[in-house]
Formats: sequence, C-alpha cells, structure tokens
Amino acid sequence: MARTALRDNAVVVGGGYAGLLAARVLSGHFRRVTVLEQDIPPGTGARPGVPQSHHPHALLARGATQLEEFFPGLRTELLAHGCPVIDFAEGTKILFPTGWAPRTPVGIDVQLLPRALLEHAIRERVTALDNVTLQHGLRVDRLLLNCGDDTIAVAAHPRSSERPDNDEQLIRADLVVDATGRGSRLPQWLAQAGYRLPATLTVDGQACYASRLYTVQTDPDRDWCASYQPTIAPVSPRGGVVVRIAPDRWLLGLLGAAGHTPPTDDDGFRAYAAGLRNPDFARIIDEGTPAGPIHRTHTTANRWHRYHRVPNWPSRLIALGDSVCAFNPVYGQGMTVAALQSKLLDALLTRHARRGEPDRLGPTFQRGAAALVRSPWLVSTSTDRAWQDTAMPLSSRIATGFMGAVTARLPHHQGLYLRFVRTMQMLDSPATLATPRALAQLASLPSIPRHQATCTCPGANP
Repeated sequence: MARTALRDNAVVVGGGYAGLLAARVLSGHFRRVTVLEQDIPPGTGARPGVPQSHHPHALLARGATQLEEFFPGLRTELLAHGCPVIDFAEGTKILFPTGWAPRTPVGIDVQLLPRALLEHAIRERVTALDNVTLQHGLRVDRLLLNCGDDTIAVAAHPRSSERPDNDEQLIRADLVVDATGRGSRLPQWLAQAGYRLPATLTVDGQACYASRLYTVQTDPDRDWCASYQPTIAPVSPRGGVVVRIAPDRWLLGLLGAAGHTPPTDDDGFRAYAAGLRNPDFARIIDEGTPAGPIHRTHTTANRWHRYHRVPNWPSRLIALGDSVCAFNPVYGQGMTVAALQSKLLDALLTRHARRGEPDRLGPTFQRGAAALVRSPWLVSTSTDRAWQDTAMPLSSRIATGFMGAVTARLPHHQGLYLRFVRTMQMLDSPATLATPRALAQLASLPSIPRHQATCTCPGANP
C-alpha cells in the first residue's frame, strides 16, 4: 500500500482487531494516525473488552489471505508460536445429524489460533509503524460533528481519571474511524448530533458459549486438529468445538442455542460435553488438565446498524467491523468482514486521493461496507431466525429449509461438501449452493430418513 498522504491526521477509536487493521490502512494515507483504546495493554493475554478471546477461533480462508496482504509473514509468525495450519476438511472432524463430514482434502488451508495471540501479533506490527501512535487507557465520551463545515473531533479522558470533565482531551481529526465493536456508542453520538438513524436489525438465536483451555499430551492416533458438532436449527440446539492452538494446548467450547446454556462448574461442563454425540469433547476433558477457568458469554446476537441508509452521513466519519455489523461468533465471519472492509477503505482512500475528492468518503464507504455484510448476514440470520419464537419471514423459512436439506446430505457427497466449505470460508457466495449443478447434486442423493435428519443430542434437556 503506497502512501498518498491525503490529509494530516486520522483518529481510530478502538484499538482491537478491527481498529488495528484500520490503522494499518490509514498509515499509508495520513501523516499521523492516533489509535485510542480504553483497555490497558494486555500483552499476549485477553483484553477485558473482547470476551470472545476466551473462545475458539479460526481465521476463515478469505480473511487469512487478506491479513497476509496487510502483514506479510503473519501466518508463518503464528505458526512459529505453535498455531497449526491445516487443510480444513482433512484436519477437521465435523459431525452433522446425518453423519461425519468427508475428511478428503479440499485444498483450503486454515489456521487455528488463540484470538489474543493474533491481536498481539497485529498490534506489534502496527505500533512499529513510524506514523502510528496507540494510546491506551483513554475512553472516548463524545463525537463532535459540525455538519456546516464538516469538521470532526473526539473528546476523551483517561479511564482512571476521577474527574473526567477536568481531564478531557479534545482531539481534532481529518478522519475518525469508529472500531469499538459491539459496545459502540456511535448510534447515541449520531442521534445527539441530530442524525436520524434507521432501525437496527437484530436477530438473536439466544446462543451461549462456554469454553476452557486444556493441556493435553500429544497422541499419535489423534489425526485431527479440530472437531466440531454444529448446532442446527431448529432440531439440534446443543453442540461444541475443540481446536488445537499449540502443540499441547486445546481450547474446548460448548455451544447452546435457543436458551440452552452450557454450565460453568466442572461436573456440569463435563456432563454437557458427554451428552453430545461427538465423543471428542468429553475425551479432551478426560485426557487433559484444565489450564484456566471456564468462561461463558451470552453476547452473541446478530446486530446490524444500517449506516448506509443515514441521510447526509458525515464525510469524515467511518464505522467498520462489529461497530457496523456484529455476527453470531460461531460462524467466524466477523474478523474476515472487518479485514475486507479495511481493504475497501484503503481502495477508496487511494481513489479519492487520485481524484482529489476526499469529501464523500464517509457515505461511499458505508455503502460499500454494507455490501460486504449482506452475504454473511444472510448465512448467520437464516439459521438463527429458526431459534426465535416469532414467526419467520417467508424468505427466512425458505433459506432455513434449504440449508437443512444441504447439511443433511453433506456427509454423503464430497462435491457438495466442497461447495459448502468454500461458502463457509467466504471464498464463494452462498448462491453457489443453489446453482443448477449444485441443485442437481442435491436431488441425486438418496432421501434422508426423517429420524436421522432431525436427530438431537442425547440428554439434551433444556
């Protein structure tokens, strides 16, 4: 990314994953980039503001490719820390209600890693840039917008301050990026400035995750690095996933939807795992030694702020990542979408610099960011709507029924499974599952007995 030095300074609110990617992009276009983060530097540990750090993560293939473009050698660096790179199908066991997915290689590599380590590696690279400054312990309270002359600034104070009004800092900028994630207060700030916002879209499958890290001795007979039993609406509300994130470290996450809640006590956690059809979860517990407490989160609803529909959106304001659209984390889409939105920001900054037209950057970006959200939103919400008590729209019922038919047949057709994997890794559009060829493959398979297509986990009482 060549530097264009459009303006003097940019401010990024939020120093997490999305904020760091934005800072990396902005460093090529602004003389100074300031990142404001309210958390104190965590080192390689989890930040309080990222509860998902305690749960299993895997970079989707498309997101990993984009990160490597931003940070060449990142995958090799993480591999040196023990984060394995595997062919997704060969190294991952997936148990659907109708059987195990094929283990034949599909040529799609993914890297299994702890979220905190990924964020640390990116933070080290971004803060090494000579025009980027990361200020920790600063809480942004207000966004100051003046529609008349298009000026913008943020007001912040030290998080530890006992008198925040007296210690307030006013930081003016040529561009402000909100990357504060699910907890973003941008809707309130915009409303205070007089902007009218469309209703936020929310689809809540009432999902819950409880995870624990284990130390497990190497076993030559364990020929996999990840094992997964998905929750599948509306018939299988319990599931789990376990991933190897270092040579002897395994992160186990137990999943629940529609109000099913994995316990956080030792006996309850073990019993929940043993009640699942996939036996790998209980084995990891029995063969391993806990390396930390059980962490649980309920913050999993899909939520989309439709900023692309806001009239007269500020030209010097950008919102990206979870600040715009937060997905149910089980689908792993959020980090990839944030990376693609950062790439879009880089392209727009370059284009505006060449044309000398920086003033429409904000609304142009928000429309492009929304376009990147639509496909993963469809994937997440078509499933999660089926967990809700309210009646689903016809389009959602069709999508849910179709995906149920697809997943029921995945164990029985390698070609169909490859299409599914490419869609889940965001390499292809979900529409590829409904091409004439894919539909022909689906129709050619034998029908699945109803008791198999709808089987639930033993012992899965609410």
